[in-house]
Amino acid sequence: MPAYNEAALVPLFEKHLLDGAVISHFDEVVLVDDGSSDNTQSEMNLLAERSPCVSVVSHRRNRGLGAAIRSGIVEARSSHVCWAPIDQSFDLREMLALAEDYDSEAVILFRRILRDEPARNLVSFLAHYLFRLLFGCDVRHQSGLFLMPRRAFIENMPITQRAISNLEFIVRLKRSGLEMTIVDINCAPRVKGRSRTFSLRSILRSGRELIGLLITEPGLVLRRTQRQSQDRFSG
Repeated sequence: MPAYNEAALVPLFEKHLLDGAVISHFDEVVLVDDGSSDNTQSEMNLLAERSPCVSVVSHRRNRGLGAAIRSGIVEARSSHVCWAPIDQSFDLREMLALAEDYDSEAVILFRRILRDEPARNLVSFLAHYLFRLLFGCDVRHQSGLFLMPRRAFIENMPITQRAISNLEFIVRLKRSGLEMTIVDINCAPRVKGRSRTFSLRSILRSGRELIGLLITEPGLVLRRTQRQSQDRFSG
């Protein structure tokens, strides 16, 4: 569970986590402080002292969501991993209840049920259009959340600091040939504070990172002949 400058959310998450219906699903909980400048790390350390299943990973500087997720998964020792934002916009109980009977070798991607948020929905539409055009992947309303074998993540997702790492990961999974299942999940407002994900600064950063991905790894782009083949197969 990655966090950046979310000190106020850690105690609220602790109350949610220690609910027996939530904590019983986990062998371990890894909290990642992504170079916060507030008291996020100290709040996480206090939680870890009170909860034996909780461990903390800290970045000296802010490295971005992709790097924070990878640090947590590298630290984890469980055979299967999932992640979620600390703001409780997704209910961990729902995520795990939906996934109880899944094939342990498959990858579950959680797709958020559309909310009445024009800005978020517009960004989702644009991301879907670009990734469909460039990579041939359907990322409509993807939350970026997943449940999967830990080794599948380590083997298919290189070290990255890109904020678009979640969408990039879907492209890499599709190229890997791993079995994927899409599960719809409810999305709620943050329990506290403001999201920085859909700020103008964040959107511009994501655009720069997409261009950087295209330059550094052109092999990920779906060629025209591949798109035509995929469309015939889909039809």
